[in-house]
Amino acid sequence: MFNQRKILMVNLPFSGHTNPTLELAKTFVSLGHKVDYVHSPDWKKKIEKTGADFIPYDGYPATLSPSKKEIKSWWAAYRTVKRVGKEYDCLIYEMLFLPGKSLADQLGIPVFRLFSTFTLNEKVLNDFGKTGGWYMTSLFRYPLLYSLVSNFLKRKFNLRYGDIAKEMVDNAPKLNFTYTIKEFQIYPDDFDDKHYKYVGPAVESRDEGNFDFTKMDKPIIYISLGTLLNTSAKFFRKCIKAFQNQPVSVIMSIENIVTKEQLGKIPDNFFIYTFVPQLKVLQNASLFITHGGMNSVNEALFYGVPMLVIPIGNDQPTVARQVEILHLGKYMDRKNLDARSLQTASAEILGNNIYKDVLKQFQVKSQSAGGNMKIAQQILAELN
Repeated sequence: MFNQRKILMVNLPFSGHTNPTLELAKTFVSLGHKVDYVHSPDWKKKIEKTGADFIPYDGYPATLSPSKKEIKSWWAAYRTVKRVGKEYDCLIYEMLFLPGKSLADQLGIPVFRLFSTFTLNEKVLNDFGKTGGWYMTSLFRYPLLYSLVSNFLKRKFNLRYGDIAKEMVDNAPKLNFTYTIKEFQIYPDDFDDKHYKYVGPAVESRDEGNFDFTKMDKPIIYISLGTLLNTSAKFFRKCIKAFQNQPVSVIMSIENIVTKEQLGKIPDNFFIYTFVPQLKVLQNASLFITHGGMNSVNEALFYGVPMLVIPIGNDQPTVARQVEILHLGKYMDRKNLDARSLQTASAEILGNNIYKDVLKQFQVKSQSAGGNMKIAQQILAELN
């Protein structure tokens, strides 16, 4: 007899941490289970599109500025899950929601964790702190500040430990799932196979719409810096200068941060959009110039596309370093970037078969890793 499970998911309003999990909600629903997803109002439509029911954060005014929304989301999400959580068969949270395990223990329900970046421990977090710039990860660079924030979070969220890394590592759920393959993970031997599972990127049946490639008759270079840490028009103008007279077709995603008017005259071999269906483009691309967001890099591995990574902050420098170490592409420092260095590095990648050969191995592993279906099956097996 079919045993329908009632599953509660929770996340914070950050695209990179939420997007991979939407397909997981959709997968559970397709398997006949009930999914409720606690999130900010901005994510309501995307969550409901998966078939899950949306639960808005408690006490989370729509009038908040974007930065205040992000700050207040932790407490609002915590308060909401604490109110509704007891009636569910389990809680699934993404690692950025630090109180997830402690909160599930308070509610007395099973809990599972998702990693949208590398699987984290103290060594990985310290790497992020040293290289991630003046973003959230810089906290790990300053012991006194780290201690103050850790103790504040312990009191506010009733955590087990007054140390962020210790809370993540020593108060971990029984099962943890990471959206990459173990071959790409840094310090992979630190994480045992029994409790840490690597499932590859979340690319299953993502509906992004159609895309016209008919005018692109040369090898495609795809340029995108993601949504959260985008940069100025200056970078995109350097790309135009680098590739305007080259035998390539360039697809450039500028989001809504930069306008076409800021870029000047657009060469005939450039195709510029505010949004592109990334999975479709990667399937046709010969090179991906990226900021090194973990989701984007894993998608490139899935489709076997070499990368030129120009990181901006957070975990991206660590991701970029791993791409270069594993011969999956090159790492470039954006501070020393100019049109000539862009052109030279891109030509080296496109002309060197070592990247393609290594990527074939990573592509096979990524495509057989199981994705969100593997997560759903293992969680359901554990609940049963």
